[in-house]
Amino acid sequence: MIIQSFVVSPFASNCYILAEADSPGARAVVIDPGDLALEPVISWLTERRLSVEAIWCTHAHLDHVMGVDVLRRHFPVPAIIHPADRPLWDTVHLTVRQWLGRDMAPLAPPDATWDEGDEVQLGSLRFRIWHTPGHSPGSVCLVGDEIAFTGDTVFAGSIGRTDLPGSDPAAMQRSLKRVLDWPDELILYPGHMGKTVMKHERQWNPFLQDLAEHA
Repeated sequence: MIIQSFVVSPFASNCYILAEADSPGARAVVIDPGDLALEPVISWLTERRLSVEAIWCTHAHLDHVMGVDVLRRHFPVPAIIHPADRPLWDTVHLTVRQWLGRDMAPLAPPDATWDEGDEVQLGSLRFRIWHTPGHSPGSVCLVGDEIAFTGDTVFAGSIGRTDLPGSDPAAMQRSLKRVLDWPDELILYPGHMGKTVMKHERQWNPFLQDLAEHA
């Protein structure tokens, strides 16, 4: 298994490539292509001749999905989101103009959706979808046996914002209570900042500490 991360967008969001192996023909997915300038991501995939199978989106904020169609022009693969974030998806071009002053065409519709408990697979790698609303209505975490991609639900030492349109602080609290069920050894790859380990977050992340103390 190979995980390659790229810091993209003016919001320093993480775009990940997850591949079975670093060898020609290995299957791969792109997670959260959050910029229009994705040349490093495309070059990395092309140079290694990886077989891109899908685009997985943890949620539909601009800094996680605005490059979806850039990728789909190079790799005709399905892009998947949670249906509760479809309104955000459909207005990404407007928020890009509002926040960044850039023009982009509306995103083409997502090719598929996923929901709580669904399982997605990349070769022998399996991930279960955890619907974790709070940062956005359709935020999800992709949780495997050893690693999880947490989007903007849990960061190293922090959590995603809940003061944005569509955010819900109460829903975030409920989602974080569920996150406490994750095993200590689970490695977390968040939507911003560096990777971390669940044991560390359980002990030192103040947002999780408070919930654990009052559980």
